[in-house]
Amino acid sequence: MAIKTPQGTVVDVPRGTRDFGPREAIHLKEIISVIEEVFKRHGFAPLLTPAIENSETLNAKAYGEESSKEMYLIEGQNMALRFDFTVPLARYMAMNKDIPLPFKRYQIGNAWRKDEPQRMRYREFAQADIDIIGSSDITSDAECISTTTDAFAALGIKNCAILVNSRPMLDLILAYFNIPAENHGAVIRILDKIAKVSISETINQLKVAGMQENDAQIMLSFISEKMTNEDKLKKLEVSVPNSKAETERIRSLINTLQKFGVKDEINIDLSLARGLDYYTGLVWEVVIRTTEGRLPTLASGGRYDNLIGIYSKSRSPAVGSSIGISRVFEVMGMENGPKTYARVFIAQVGQENLDYSIEVANKMRQAGIYVDLNVTEKGISKQLEYSNTIGISSVAIIGSKERAMGKIRLKNMQAGTEELLDIDAAIAALKK
Repeated sequence: MAIKTPQGTVVDVPRGTRDFGPREAIHLKEIISVIEEVFKRHGFAPLLTPAIENSETLNAKAYGEESSKEMYLIEGQNMALRFDFTVPLARYMAMNKDIPLPFKRYQIGNAWRKDEPQRMRYREFAQADIDIIGSSDITSDAECISTTTDAFAALGIKNCAILVNSRPMLDLILAYFNIPAENHGAVIRILDKIAKVSISETINQLKVAGMQENDAQIMLSFISEKMTNEDKLKKLEVSVPNSKAETERIRSLINTLQKFGVKDEINIDLSLARGLDYYTGLVWEVVIRTTEGRLPTLASGGRYDNLIGIYSKSRSPAVGSSIGISRVFEVMGMENGPKTYARVFIAQVGQENLDYSIEVANKMRQAGIYVDLNVTEKGISKQLEYSNTIGISSVAIIGSKERAMGKIRLKNMQAGTEELLDIDAAIAALKK
C-alpha cells in the first residue's frame, strides 16, 4: 500500500514487484529449502551466475524478438537484468569447455521481465531451475520432469498434471496445415498463449499471422480434440506426415516417467508450445487442476539442443526444467506462521540483569538454539507481549533471583507453564 512522506512524495514498490515481510520471507525460504534438498537428492550441483548479463549475450538469437522486448536493459550500458537462468547457463558452458559431461546443475534466484503485471505474474520473480547438459537420452528429459514433480510432492502440492508436447511435432502440424516455415515462430507464440485468451482472439491473431479463418478454426479443433494420449498419437501418425519419430519420442517419455515412479496425471497437449525460440524438442508444463479448470503454470521446461551452439563452436544437447517459486508461494498460501526464526526470547527484569542475560544468550546460541535477546528497557509485561506477537512460544525470564541462582525461568507462552531450570537443562528442554 502506497504511502506519502511528510514532504508529500508518494512511496511505493514498483509495479510487478512486492515486499516479503518476515513471516512471508520465512515461508518463502522454507519453500526454497525443500526444493533445493530435492535437487541435491537427484544429483544436481549448484551454479551461481550474475543477475546482470551483457545484453549481447541475452539477445544472441536465443529468446526471439517478442521476448527480447521484455528485457530490462540498463540505460547507457551494454547490459541487462537476466531474463531467465537458461541463457546464462549456455553462456557459462561456452566459457568453461572443460566441465565433465553430463553436467547437472541447479540455480535458484530472481529473474526480471518487463511484462504486464497480473495475477501470479510479476516483473521480478523467483525461480528454481535444473538442467542437464551433454545428454540427448530421453532419460535426462524424464529426470528433469520427475525431479520437478518430486519437489512439488515434497511441498505437499497435490492435483498436479504434466502437459507434454514436442516442438518438432508442432512444426509438422503447422506444415500439415500449410503454414509457411517462416511463419512458424509467430504462430507458435500465439499458441503458447492459447490458455490465456479466448478462441476468437486466438483466431484473430492467427489471421494476422497469415492464416485463413476457416483454416485456423480447423487447426485449433485438430490440436484441441479431447481423447486419450494413445489415441492422440495414433491420430498424428495417421494424419501428419513424418510424425512417427516424434510420436515414439513422446511415448518413450511417458513410459520413462512411469519408470521413475511419477504418479501425476500425464496429458499430451498438442497446443503446448513454450514460446521461447530456443526450444528444439520435447516441451512440458506442470499445472494444478482445479474444479474451475487449471491455475497458471507452476513449472515448465524442455529440450534446447542448439542454444549452447549459439555461444560456442561445439553443439551440446541440453534439457531443463524451471519451477516458478513465486507462483508456488501463492498456491501454497500463508498460514499464521512465525515472524522470526528465534526459538526462545530472553526477557530480563531490570538492566542490572542484562550481563547475565547476554551470558545465557551466548550459551544457548553456541548450543545451536536461535535466540532473540531483549535490547530495550521495556518492562517484563511488554517483553512478553512482544514475544507473543512475533510468535516465540518460549521465554527465558531472568530477574535478580534467577541470576543469583545461575538459573532461568523458562515460560511456555502457549501452555502458560513455567519451570526454574539451570542453563543446560533449559537448553535440553528447548532442543526437544
